[in-house]
Amino acid sequence: MTSIELKPGYLFATPPSRWFEKWIAKILKAKTWHWGMLIEPVDGDWITTESMQKGTALYRLYGRDVSIYRIKGLEVTPKQIYEVHSAYGECPYDYGVYLRTAIWWLLKHYLGKVVPVLKDRSFHCEEWVCLLAVELGGKIIEDDEYPTPDLLENSSYLECLGYGQTGD
Repeated sequence: MTSIELKPGYLFATPPSRWFEKWIAKILKAKTWHWGMLIEPVDGDWITTESMQKGTALYRLYGRDVSIYRIKGLEVTPKQIYEVHSAYGECPYDYGVYLRTAIWWLLKHYLGKVVPVLKDRSFHCEEWVCLLAVELGGKIIEDDEYPTPDLLENSSYLECLGYGQTGD
């Protein structure tokens, strides 16, 4: 990671690790699974904002294999990210989105029908980074799409800056 100058607001994505994550990623033709946003450097590491099993959380990046993405045209400060995070800081993890996304994906790809995206105040990691981007003045995917790893990876709003392990 030493060749990439990390900045607040950059996204990171980790590869799938569990068998079912690898299986779904293979179906989607995705290389990534979990997504989050960098906030600020601290002690040779980065504070991140992510949505994990307990919901939205502040965490650390160190020691993970990651892909780094920049949201085109978005420059933010750590304070701006903390303000958005604090506005949504008690939101739970969105376990129900997996079924909704699967139904949306199957209808779109096999029947050519696009059903409306349901939005609530619970988030899985891809939903979380998309919301963060919008709240900070950027965009990652179109409003009528459920965020999936492959859509984020191939987003015209993102630029992939590289891959590596943090803490190198």
